[in-house]
Amino acid sequence: MVEKKAYKVVFDYFKNKILSGEIGIGYKLPAERDIAEQLGVSRNSVREAIRMLEMMGFVESLQGSGNYICCDPHGYFTQSFNMLMVLRDISYNEIFDTRRAMEFEALTLAVQNITQEELERLHDVLQQMDEPMSLKSNAKLDVEFHRILIQASHNTLMIYLTQLMSDLLDIFIKNLRTSILADRRRAKALRASHWDIYNALLTHDAARAYEAMEQHFEIVKEHVIKFEQKHPDFSDQEPDCPDYII
Repeated sequence: MVEKKAYKVVFDYFKNKILSGEIGIGYKLPAERDIAEQLGVSRNSVREAIRMLEMMGFVESLQGSGNYICCDPHGYFTQSFNMLMVLRDISYNEIFDTRRAMEFEALTLAVQNITQEELERLHDVLQQMDEPMSLKSNAKLDVEFHRILIQASHNTLMIYLTQLMSDLLDIFIKNLRTSILADRRRAKALRASHWDIYNALLTHDAARAYEAMEQHFEIVKEHVIKFEQKHPDFSDQEPDCPDYII
C-alpha cells in the first residue's frame, strides 16, 4: 500500500472538515505548528497543503491575521477548463451551446423567481445601454444585464456554472461583445432582444422570454460560427482574462 504524502494528509483533513460541514466560510485555520503537531507532519507539509487550498480558492491568507476558509474557486476552475478544452479539442460551438442551454434554464427560473428590485436594476441597465457610449462601455453594461438575469434564477450552482461558460467563451474569442456591437444591425437587434427579455420577465411570461432569448442567441451564434471558421484551432489563440461577456 502506497503511503499518503504528508501534504495530502493535511489537504484531506481540511477537505473532509469542509465536506462534513464542521468548518465553513470565515473559519480561521489553526496555527501551522498546531496543525503539524496534531497531524504528525512537518510545517512545510502544512504550508504546501494550505498553498494548494489557496490556489484552488478555498483558503484566503490575510497578512498579520492568518488563514481563513473562503469560497472563490472561479479562477482555478476557469484555468483548468481552458486546458481541458485545448487537450480535448473542444470547439467554440460546444462551449457556446453549453452556455446557451444553461442560460435558458436560468431564464426559466428567473421568470418564476425574479424580484422587483432585480427588475428595477435590469430596467436601469437597459436605459443606460440605449444612451450613446463607447462599445466597451456598452459591453460592460451587457455583462451587468446578464449577471442580474442569471442571479434572478436564485440558483447558486446555476449562477456559477453559467458564468463559467460565459467566461470560457470570451477567453477564446476575445472582445466578442464589441465585435458584434460594431455591426449596427446586430447591435440594434441585440438591444431589442434585451428589452424583450426584460418585458417578458416583467409579466412572468415564459414563452415570450424564451422567444426573446432565442433571438438574442441567434445573433451571437452567427458570430461564433464565423469566428470558428476563421480560427478552427484553439492553439492559434492566446487565452487571456475575459473583460466582458455576451
